[in-house]
Amino acid sequence: MLICVGFVGIHPLAVFAEDGVNVVQTVQQQKQTITGIVKDATGEPVIGASVKEKGDPSNGVITDIDGNFRLSVPANATIEISFIGYQTASVKAISGKPLNIVLQENTEMLDEVVVVGYGTMRKKDLTGSVIQIRPDNLANEAPKTVQDVLRGTPGLNVGMDASAKGGGSLQIRGQRSLYTDGGHNDPLIILDGMMFYGELSELNPDDIAQIDVLKDASAAAVYGAKAANGVIIVSTKKGKNGKPMINFSTNWSFSTMGANRDVYDGEGYLKYRRDWYVAGTYGVNPETGAYEEYQADKKKYPAGYYDAPTQENLNKYGITLDQWRAYTNAGSDISDQEVWGATRLGLQGNSLANFLLGQTFDWYDHSFRTGLNQNYNVSMSGATDRVNYYFSLGYMDNEGVAVGNDYTTFRSNMKVNAKVTNWFEVGANVNFQERTDGDTTVDWGKQITENSPFASYRNENGELERFPMGNVSGNTGYNYDYRQQFKERESGYTVLNTILNAKLTLPFGITYAFNIAPRYQWYYYRSFQSSKDPDVTAGQAVTMVSVLTGH
Repeated sequence: MLICVGFVGIHPLAVFAEDGVNVVQTVQQQKQTITGIVKDATGEPVIGASVKEKGDPSNGVITDIDGNFRLSVPANATIEISFIGYQTASVKAISGKPLNIVLQENTEMLDEVVVVGYGTMRKKDLTGSVIQIRPDNLANEAPKTVQDVLRGTPGLNVGMDASAKGGGSLQIRGQRSLYTDGGHNDPLIILDGMMFYGELSELNPDDIAQIDVLKDASAAAVYGAKAANGVIIVSTKKGKNGKPMINFSTNWSFSTMGANRDVYDGEGYLKYRRDWYVAGTYGVNPETGAYEEYQADKKKYPAGYYDAPTQENLNKYGITLDQWRAYTNAGSDISDQEVWGATRLGLQGNSLANFLLGQTFDWYDHSFRTGLNQNYNVSMSGATDRVNYYFSLGYMDNEGVAVGNDYTTFRSNMKVNAKVTNWFEVGANVNFQERTDGDTTVDWGKQITENSPFASYRNENGELERFPMGNVSGNTGYNYDYRQQFKERESGYTVLNTILNAKLTLPFGITYAFNIAPRYQWYYYRSFQSSKDPDVTAGQAVTMVSVLTGH
């Protein structure tokens, strides 16, 4: 449950109508055309300000080089005027008189402290292109990754990862190089003043206080060539003076398919096979001159050969059931359905048996699911004149829409700053993560395309079917659940990212700061294969691989 409380302050805006100005007003479909000009507090026109009808974002314009605009809106409509760095104005549309709108500066936005490579400064004193994001403002959206926090930032392209892990690629102002391997176009990540070489999944959005995106060349003045693709500066939370604060948040969400693709059911699959074979029989009908089916080789493919022996089809082609059966040398003990399914449409194995029984299985529905996502976070923070601390612990358990796509992670952050003396300070920022990166997602493409709707999920004994299409030559099908019951995999990372710092204040206003950021990373991979798996030969039944890395 996530509860958010917010307060919004609105400054008065100067809005009035000028007298003595003629305005041409047109009424079409109960709409009126309003005109006006948008200026700032100094009287200068605001170029490119957004003017739109409230409640209908699609009905809007931008001001021209002189700050003028013209917009058609319904009678008594309210229009909203907005521009970066200014407060949004809302005014009633005035018929017959132009609007003179004065936008007031958003002093709160301009006084925000922005983190740049060489320190901090106020936004209004900054000449470079910097965007600031505060995750607390997005708390209602419950972002589960840092990429979710950054998504929608102007000039920043955030990719989409539909897996349970989430995330996505980052590019500032597009791709800068033709070479894309090895994150060659990725921006530089700075975490609390130090270069960060890990995954953004290691950072809990709940622990982030502020993100500043440096988009132009000024970032290179501090970070050099590494800043060629831009810089993303992440500042984590710290304690505040006063009583210790304990926060707990949790949220649940569901992952569903954005768009489902139509796949064949039993009836559709039979029609598909019928159409496939009939395609080779098309030719010119000598009587009508039209290009029709069953005309290419009437002796080999007489009329109705691949069609079901329904009375409707028999009447369509002017034949009897006996004539239809006579197309194939089939015994009297073979049913009409078996003649059509086996001889004409080529069904075999389990597909033929289930067709005759009228049994189907939805492999598409069995490959996907509604995933449950859970996120729990708890933090404790506080500060005194000498010590500032922040501790947090988070757990996330996500399920993707594809069966078997699971992701879990434990994340913890400890941030302590202590003023030992008036001239010596020490601090530590430790991030820990334990995550699973080795899910066993179903090969849904293979399971859907290699199995017909008549393929068997379980055999007659109720056991998972090894060969859904039957143990026949050609395609035997694919059953994820059967293969998965003999396998077990554990794969993931244990990461410890630390930032240690010390600050020494010397005479004559000289300050010396020391920073070190050791990073330790362990990777493990364990794969188990049961000896009962008939697809595994003797001597290969159990395999275990473990890799350890650290730096």
